[in-house]
Amino acid sequence: MIQPLFPYQSEGADWLAPRKRSGLFDEPGLGKTSQCIRAADLRGAMRIIVICPAIAREHWRGEFRKFSKIGRRVLKAANIHDYRAWERGRWDVLLCSYEMAVKWAPLIIEHGEPLDMIVLDEAHYLKNSEAKRTKALLGPGADGLDGLTAWAKCAVWVTGTPIPNDPGDCWTFLRFCGVMPLALGAFQRRYFTARPGSYATRYALRSETAPELRDLLENNSIRRRLADVGIQLPPIFLTSTLVEGDTTDIRDMLANHPGLDKRIATAIESMAGDEWSLAGAIDRVDSEHVAVLRRLIGEAKALPYGQMLLGELHGGLDKMVVFGLHKRAAHILQTYLLDHNIQAVIINGDTPEAHRQAYMTAFQDDPTVRVLIGNIRAAGVALTLTASCHIDMLESDWSPAANWQALKRVHRITQTRAVRARFITLAESFDEIVNRIVAEKTEKIGVLEGQEMFSVPA
Repeated sequence: MIQPLFPYQSEGADWLAPRKRSGLFDEPGLGKTSQCIRAADLRGAMRIIVICPAIAREHWRGEFRKFSKIGRRVLKAANIHDYRAWERGRWDVLLCSYEMAVKWAPLIIEHGEPLDMIVLDEAHYLKNSEAKRTKALLGPGADGLDGLTAWAKCAVWVTGTPIPNDPGDCWTFLRFCGVMPLALGAFQRRYFTARPGSYATRYALRSETAPELRDLLENNSIRRRLADVGIQLPPIFLTSTLVEGDTTDIRDMLANHPGLDKRIATAIESMAGDEWSLAGAIDRVDSEHVAVLRRLIGEAKALPYGQMLLGELHGGLDKMVVFGLHKRAAHILQTYLLDHNIQAVIINGDTPEAHRQAYMTAFQDDPTVRVLIGNIRAAGVALTLTASCHIDMLESDWSPAANWQALKRVHRITQTRAVRARFITLAESFDEIVNRIVAEKTEKIGVLEGQEMFSVPA
């Protein structure tokens, strides 16, 4: 049975359907996928490509079954043979990752058959106009003329985090829509003032041209927050919890690389919150040493955190979602919990999609599965984990936007309880400095999204 849409979702589908290029910027949890599918129905679109993170393909396949009124044949592509089968018309909808789309774009363009619709899910992946994926999909000028989207009668740019402070983030979208003739440099000079920093240039909107830019964005996109559609979620309480662990390796590494900690902290502090700019700043510091330092911190926290969490679970805590970055830290935590008869599952980049869905369902429905441990990048999108109202960032991403996406796995529609989110911090270590900065920036994103958030002293 086809599921009905909420009124605001029907309005969104009606708005998207007649447009050749448009943006859907609704807040996470409002059902952007269902709106795109219903817009495709309204257009009568059959030849469709959905480009999304690889981990979201199964989600899209399930959503087509639930919301499409047209009996399309939907293929979750895994290899070139799947693409060839879609190309020959055996399937109507091709669900592929950004990496696959980049490889296959020349083949699709060479084939020369117009597409009814392309959906660019998590389209903030295309904010960097110099990235290979952006050039392949939007063309060298980010205007769609020589990229894959040029072959689509309709293309939708979908993201819940549309416009961080870097002007390039909205420039690529406006170029995609065909409403921005200015090159990036000219665009920056017209709409922003620039202030060079130690690790990155920071931008602020010019007051005299800000209304013009806002009109361009609003005329080509639709953006609703939960409050706009009459949905009020419970508040989020943010705090930081200290755990004691062995910091010997961390201290030794920082001693061998004087000033590394200060350079990292300065880089994180200087960033406006955009993951691409932040990644670039960290790379310029010392990417290899930074990666080792982050791994050491995560591993040092994993066991003492597991001991703390075990006590809380024995004390009555029902379920917990834990996010991190490194596989070994996650496995240390899972092994400790399993050894103490606590069922815990892991979702990371290596988790097969079928298992990913099964683990999410088990966590949501099975009272014996009490802990879900997720990689921020792999499990921070396309999951609903509202069976818990507790979420711990064992390791936080240095991109606040990625942390916010992870928090929204728990703090979303169907959540009825106030959410407690904790940044787990390794006491007397560099982790205290990093988590303080990142937690503050993550909270600011929530406030900008209109969330009711409270910082609780540690």
